[in-house]
Amino acid sequence: MARIGLCMIVKNEAPIIRRCLENVQLLADYVLIVDTGSTDGTQAAIHRFLHERSVPGEVIEEPWRDFAYNRSFALQKLREHRDIDYGLMIDADEVLVYEPGFEPKRFKQGLTLDLYDIETRYGNISYTRPQLFSNRLDFCYKGVLHEYLDGPPPLSRARASGFFNRPLQDSARSHNPQKFQDDARLLEAALAEETDPFLISRYTFYLAQSYRDSGDHAPALQAYLRRAGQGFWREEVFVSLLNAARLKERLGHEAAEIVQAFMAAHESLPNRLEGLHGAARICRIHNLYQQGYILARHALRLPPPATGLFVEAWIADYGLRDEYAVLAYWTGHYRETFDICLQLLKENRAPANYRPRLRQNAEFAISKLNQPELAKLIPAI
Repeated sequence: MARIGLCMIVKNEAPIIRRCLENVQLLADYVLIVDTGSTDGTQAAIHRFLHERSVPGEVIEEPWRDFAYNRSFALQKLREHRDIDYGLMIDADEVLVYEPGFEPKRFKQGLTLDLYDIETRYGNISYTRPQLFSNRLDFCYKGVLHEYLDGPPPLSRARASGFFNRPLQDSARSHNPQKFQDDARLLEAALAEETDPFLISRYTFYLAQSYRDSGDHAPALQAYLRRAGQGFWREEVFVSLLNAARLKERLGHEAAEIVQAFMAAHESLPNRLEGLHGAARICRIHNLYQQGYILARHALRLPPPATGLFVEAWIADYGLRDEYAVLAYWTGHYRETFDICLQLLKENRAPANYRPRLRQNAEFAISKLNQPELAKLIPAI
């Protein structure tokens, strides 16, 4: 059975570190934490947990340089423990949510590959990250911020099953009110010196994200468009184009230009639904009902993506059908409106505040159909 070593870098996480350690104790046979300069008692909190739970582990002090260096340093130290087969890298403000009936022993017995991606679910989005890796290979991290794991090719790789990662966003770094502005400055400085095209593309993407999250929308739009033209990972290109379209909407661009921007996102990665959903929504808002109806109908025929970067699962769950039902009504397809609203009400996937509107839309469709007997099919709110 494989042995897993928890591998972390921390600074000033005393309020939350015990929660993280308790959460991953189900999987971790060893704990190795690199502290990069805590002054709030984080180190003592870790030692206390290890002692109380009789968990083997250590805390190593190493001054902060950047995310890539300090995470790579932690990996290097874990590789010194030859009895550890896999490393699990996690942040202090993340927890693993285990599926009912999850069996750690069986999970560890099934570990044979070099690298495992773990699904992350944050709000309405999901994506995977490589967080579980062979401790026999020279993995390292690259990138001063939003770093990524790199290993010697070829790597056998799969998606871990039985749990997912849920970031809680309550780390010391998350409490910094200037976090996104600070990140933008760091990435601007990195871009001024970086020569590797892949890292340039990655820094450009996260610079756009930082501008957006700090409310600086015009520079964010330009950075997303630059990133979209740099190639490499198609998912990142898609997300860049999608966010560019949303920013054009926020900045008040013409409806036709916004629809075109959403369609450019869709065309860059046709298996993703967010671009078509966005284009259909803009069409509805601007009374372009027939165009929106055609776009939404096409989107409904596509299977939702199994995975991807920042996948917005709510769109496949209920958002696209909700949009389609409204567009169907305004284009005279009243039975389609009724059927979709009824379906959404019965499935009960949409948020509770959607239900009165879905019921009302179904009733509007019944009125147009002149079939009052259909009302008895509508479930109570």
